[in-house]
Amino acid sequence: MDNRIWHLTNPTGNYVAQVCQNEASQAKAVTDYIKAGLLNDESIVVLARPALRKAIISGLDALGFDMQSIRNQGQIKFFDAQFLLSSLLIDGVFEEQVFQEYVGIPLQTLQLKYGKVRVFGGMVDILWEEGQHNTVLQMEDLWSDLLQKQKFSLLCSYSLGYLDPNAYDESFESICKCHKRLIPVKNHGLSEAGVGEVVLDVFGAAWNRVVEKLLVESQKISAQMPRKTLLN
Repeated sequence: MDNRIWHLTNPTGNYVAQVCQNEASQAKAVTDYIKAGLLNDESIVVLARPALRKAIISGLDALGFDMQSIRNQGQIKFFDAQFLLSSLLIDGVFEEQVFQEYVGIPLQTLQLKYGKVRVFGGMVDILWEEGQHNTVLQMEDLWSDLLQKQKFSLLCSYSLGYLDPNAYDESFESICKCHKRLIPVKNHGLSEAGVGEVVLDVFGAAWNRVVEKLLVESQKISAQMPRKTLLN
């Protein structure tokens, strides 16, 4: 149950935002993401809360990775997402130049050294939990713009274990709209809920409702747009 996630992605697949039911599913998803990068000899940057960083390191150690050695070699770097946010936000607003200094330039340095870089950005999860949805929008724009300029893969994720199931639809729709450049992917694997899977299926069903609603809205907007005509 903890392994199931829902996600949004861009057309190239190098930017994914995951929506996880709880902290356990989030830790598992991020650990798998980092594992794939390490096996591919990529450089890894993890921006996460202390508890999530600890869970990731424990998970990778359990998979047989010598995390202390990998960290000493500089292939993987861990940063405190909350501390980084305090450096990037000035009066509640992200400064693009500061973001480039703290994030863009270090990633460029790693890309030159390793060729491939993958990043986990846990800052949106903190902002979302604090109700700073407009700031999440700013963060999404900064990451998307940086992906246009530099070559790396990005995973962001939300852990929504604190939410009441009645709030799922509204929260999912807001998250999707905050990631306006990403496409929400419908989950086709939902089955009849067993006794131990009721909350999971409520979570997944709410996600699918929101994806369907946004798809219909997008189709309506496309239908209203004037069509280009070819002149002979």
